[in-house]
Amino acid sequence: MEVLAWIDQRLRPEPATTPELIYEHMDSQSGRSLPIIYVPFDAGDRSHWHDRGDTFDYLGATRGEGRRLLDFGPGDGWPSLLVAPYAAEVVGVEAAARRVTVCRENATRLGITNARFLHVAPGEPLPFPDGSFDGAMAASSLEQSPDPRATLAEIRRVLRPAGRLRIFYESLDRYRGGREQDIWLHEMDSARCRLLVYDRHIDRERVVQYALAYDLAGEALRAMLWAGARPSFSTLSTNALEASLPHLVEARVCTTIQPTGNTWVAWLHEAGFRRVRGTVGGGEAARLLYDRLSPAQRPTDLAGVDALIRPTVAAALPRPRPAHRDPMLTAVK
Repeated sequence: MEVLAWIDQRLRPEPATTPELIYEHMDSQSGRSLPIIYVPFDAGDRSHWHDRGDTFDYLGATRGEGRRLLDFGPGDGWPSLLVAPYAAEVVGVEAAARRVTVCRENATRLGITNARFLHVAPGEPLPFPDGSFDGAMAASSLEQSPDPRATLAEIRRVLRPAGRLRIFYESLDRYRGGREQDIWLHEMDSARCRLLVYDRHIDRERVVQYALAYDLAGEALRAMLWAGARPSFSTLSTNALEASLPHLVEARVCTTIQPTGNTWVAWLHEAGFRRVRGTVGGGEAARLLYDRLSPAQRPTDLAGVDALIRPTVAAALPRPRPAHRDPMLTAVK
């Protein structure tokens, strides 16, 4: 019996939402790697330029400077906490209560007072009147909601006329060619870990995610399941999983919808947005700028980097990118 069928039939995993499956169990979604939020901005780090470009992307695409913005699914506070210094107010809504706690702690530590965070259970209506926000941001979060189409309609409802939604999403096309099935071992503490197993149905735009929780440290589970081999889905066997059963604490499963750009565009129009278009992303523009500058030409501080990145992102945002290339999308109410 192959592994996925064994999990379904032998373990009969309980249905769960993505917060229950993943996000309630994580101290940090980013591994505490986010520039400014967790680590000092490094002007010599290309990935930090990318993140800063995305900050100005969300700010510019939503026309959010000096305005009230919604952040759907901020995780560790991204991008809310980085956009907040430029906005009138940012309100983050999270389906995982633990993420709300983390966002609030990060805001307090950073001294940010115009960002607040609320817990909204998966699939529940947003707790705001119609037309409450000038713009909305969603960074790899819409696809984690139980019904993304209903979520788009809710976000549109709480936007003011001409309000803009800017979204980044994970298209499954990136996993073609051998990554359709995958694993991730998440160490919860020194005595507990969770094995996450992904079954990606790319053409159906669906992912089945299994979470197997163990009363073992990650190293001990690795030794039990792979016996020195490199941990991967292809080297995981039902015999090894059977042997691990005495340490299994819980088995849960969740199915998410992860559309392509073309599907998102269709759904945004269906939700009532009058204009939708894909554009070049600010992170990509900032990365290209970094590559074009020699080390001697690159600024050494955040203010200098911002002075270069902000106009670069502003020039990039109007540049269209076709939906089949899975670009960042801007939708206008």
